Amino acid sequence: MISLRSTPYQILTAAAGLVLMLPLQSVSLPLLMVVPGLSTFLLYRNGRNVELHTTISYALSLSLLMVPVSATTLLLLNISASLTGPFIGSVIVILSLLSFAAQQPHERSLLANRVRERRALMLALPILLSLVLALFVSVPLAKTLVINEEGLVMHPTEASDMNFHLSIISRFVESQHVPPEDPYLPTYYIVYNWFMHVYIGTLAISSGISALLVFKLAIPVLLFTLAMNTYVLCRYAFNNATALIAMLLYTLGGGLAWIVILLVQPAEQPTDLFLYLIYQFSDTATIKYDQTILFYLLPQTETFALVILTFAFVVWTTLVKSLKLKSTLLFGLVLGLLPYYHVITALPLFAAVGVYTVFTYVKKDTKGAKYSFLSLLVGSAVALPQVLLLVGGQNQAEIAFSTYSLYFMFLVYGLIAILAAVGAYRSLQNEAARPLMYFALCVLVLMGVIALPLTQNTYRFLVFLYLPIAVFASFYIASTIQAIRTARGLSRPVLLKIAAIVAALVLALPSTYMLWQFYNDETYTLATTDEVMALDWVKANTNKDAIFLEEPSTFPRVPLETGRRVAFAGPLYTIQYHGISLQQEIDTVMNERSSQSLSQDLQQLNVSYVFMGSREQRYELATTVEDQNYFESVYSNPTVTIYKVIAR
Repeated sequence: MISLRSTPYQILTAAAGLVLMLPLQSVSLPLLMVVPGLSTFLLYRNGRNVELHTTISYALSLSLLMVPVSATTLLLLNISASLTGPFIGSVIVILSLLSFAAQQPHERSLLANRVRERRALMLALPILLSLVLALFVSVPLAKTLVINEEGLVMHPTEASDMNFHLSIISRFVESQHVPPEDPYLPTYYIVYNWFMHVYIGTLAISSGISALLVFKLAIPVLLFTLAMNTYVLCRYAFNNATALIAMLLYTLGGGLAWIVILLVQPAEQPTDLFLYLIYQFSDTATIKYDQTILFYLLPQTETFALVILTFAFVVWTTLVKSLKLKSTLLFGLVLGLLPYYHVITALPLFAAVGVYTVFTYVKKDTKGAKYSFLSLLVGSAVALPQVLLLVGGQNQAEIAFSTYSLYFMFLVYGLIAILAAVGAYRSLQNEAARPLMYFALCVLVLMGVIALPLTQNTYRFLVFLYLPIAVFASFYIASTIQAIRTARGLSRPVLLKIAAIVAALVLALPSTYMLWQFYNDETYTLATTDEVMALDWVKANTNKDAIFLEEPSTFPRVPLETGRRVAFAGPLYTIQYHGISLQQEIDTVMNERSSQSLSQDLQQLNVSYVFMGSREQRYELATTVEDQNYFESVYSNPTVTIYKVIAR
């Protein structure tokens, strides 16, 4: 009988690589989300010290990086992203063979680890809690972007940002270009934060599953990964009790936004509470109602970046404790790839690594400083192409002064911030906790000197800062609970500590509940039933590179459902990403009364089709396109007509 423990672990990784090379269609979706990172992790660890929670963290996080990197590599070589699975599989097989050849005979065994024995409950509890969190966000996601008797419905706030990102993904599935093409402005490309689109799009292309369904499945998996990353990070830096508390506090904790909402909201509930709080409520604009969980109830590029950010800290903490070259290189790679998911998220992390390097060198720890500096160099080199893509583009940052007051910060974080300050003070001698400390300091400095006026995205720094706040607060809570357990009685100071912890936790939950309830209730009809039928026809019967004209608004329907481009979709994103607005020109086209002039204008914009739905009927265009000399009706139903521009 062959002993599993005596079997080379490279056989397992090579077999996994071979499986990825098979044409498995829909089965490739879960495989690509797990197997690339799992195989790489086993090779990275040489089959040793492979613990369950760490394996889950590395498998999901590394796959999140490997899939878009591999797809981008293939597309730059003019090879379809559909071969991403075989490409990753072949790389894993080659690395497995090289690893086997490089090892000594006595080292060739499967998972020859030093796993500490734990009770089954301690192994299962973090995983079960993470699964509960995944289910927590899957319920609202299941109710949005669905087709029912009203048509295509989604949540009001999702009709803007989420519509935009899903449209980019749909366009990527059709065109397979990196960076992805902007479907709202033809011939322009999304050079900011584009790995999310490539990741979801590649999974959809490889599996044959719709990009929307892949997106809905990926978000709960990402929250599960975020929780596991937080758990592994805190277990490395602190202890198991801190890790269990932190994974819940970081994902579910909030500030005092709920008090502001209850006391100051207008007599009539605003249609879009997120828009009201973030952009229209001047006194508490950017209040942390957009806590961590928001980015999983309203998924966007930062949803993915937060997972990579927490994973970067897992690898950084490992590097601090081990000071090994391979940990240095891995951390550098993760650091350098983070800007491709979200540039703003990467900024404070790069700053923190730089500050850590300087302080480590000042402390005469030259070895630690050397490894940290090498990681920074690797990260900078990997991030350089992304930086070059941004050169000459829109500048979304400017110098600011005292962006947030202490009162405002208290509103954002509540009593959790006070507990975190005490926890951080108690962690001053913990070398593994220093990366989080330097990260917190860098975020605070950046919040005070940088503003992001174009997109009003400065509030995102509050979400970054909440990571160390939640971790250090959890350390304080865990250490206090441990002290109470070992104490002989409950003294007055102990009772006060218990009351403070309970108050902090209770005050942190209402915002989460209100946020979840908000995203679990309202819906918005993006496209009527007739429009959905017309969009199905568009996808089946028009060229993938066709350009459509529909109402120029923030809520276009054609790109989301079909992956086709529109001539213009309103200035919000085109100004943000490209500094361009065609609003005046398109408004003129929409109200053109001369069919000849309209035809000429549309041909100059390379428009092939005019989508005439319920929104477009109020424009002069609705009558002008009826001229059969210039426009041909190619599709119609009771409320929608699609016209083809006759070339002249």
